[in-house]
Amino acid sequence: MIEWVKVEPNQVVVATEERAWLHQLANANGDDPFAGPMQEAGNLATIRQLLDGVIAVAQSSMLRTATRPSLTAARWAWRLAGYYHTTHATPRLMAEAAGCFAALGRQELAEYSKSKVEDEGGHDQLALRDLGALGYDAEKLVAELIPPTAAALVDHFTELVRAENPAGCIGYAYALERLATTHDKNYLRQVETVLPPNTKATRCLRVHSSMSADAQHVEDALKVTAHQSAEDRRLIALAAYETTRICCSPPVGGHITETELQNRLSAFVSKPQAALKMAA
Repeated sequence: MIEWVKVEPNQVVVATEERAWLHQLANANGDDPFAGPMQEAGNLATIRQLLDGVIAVAQSSMLRTATRPSLTAARWAWRLAGYYHTTHATPRLMAEAAGCFAALGRQELAEYSKSKVEDEGGHDQLALRDLGALGYDAEKLVAELIPPTAAALVDHFTELVRAENPAGCIGYAYALERLATTHDKNYLRQVETVLPPNTKATRCLRVHSSMSADAQHVEDALKVTAHQSAEDRRLIALAAYETTRICCSPPVGGHITETELQNRLSAFVSKPQAALKMAA
């Protein structure tokens, strides 16, 4: 068994049941067997390697040039605002996807999308509670602050759902949940280290980590993807690739500076001591 997807004009991610690798096309119109789209059926082992392969390639291409700012309490609040916007969009857009799949007579994908509505419902409220714990007026903050990466992810998700074939939305969900499973207890401790003492502001992180149900959600996505058509699997893999690139790319114009970030967040402080804690 072998599966592949062209992620760039001359780059193809190829996967077997054991591994995935990046293949360079010498000539996209030549005799290279990977120049054209795959046609054969897939299976669980190969699609696992393919999706994880495209995520790894996307991460590698972005992280070579991206420098992420050091984590601070203010930076964590900014990320929580991003969590809010992506988690807030998921139930709405997955419900829309379920309707699209049902209209196309694709009941399995409709049921999968409905399950995501249930799985992700209420996660935006966890982000709000975390922001509140940091001393912010959370509702006001997320109404006015939309981190560029979160905005780009929601736009991408919307485009996938509203495409002629919305199968790519499964790749979006897979990529975000697969990336979430890399957030382990060590990462949790890193976050807790920069927060003010006795502040509980990691609720949203905990349900989007290796300590949550996301690992099972990853398996669910793989199972539903494995026996879709070759074209659907191509769209799902491409969506996972593009979603990962968005996650790993620096925002247009670069990352917001710590000083600018603190100035912007100060407008949403609801507790007098929060500003002092944020700088601690």
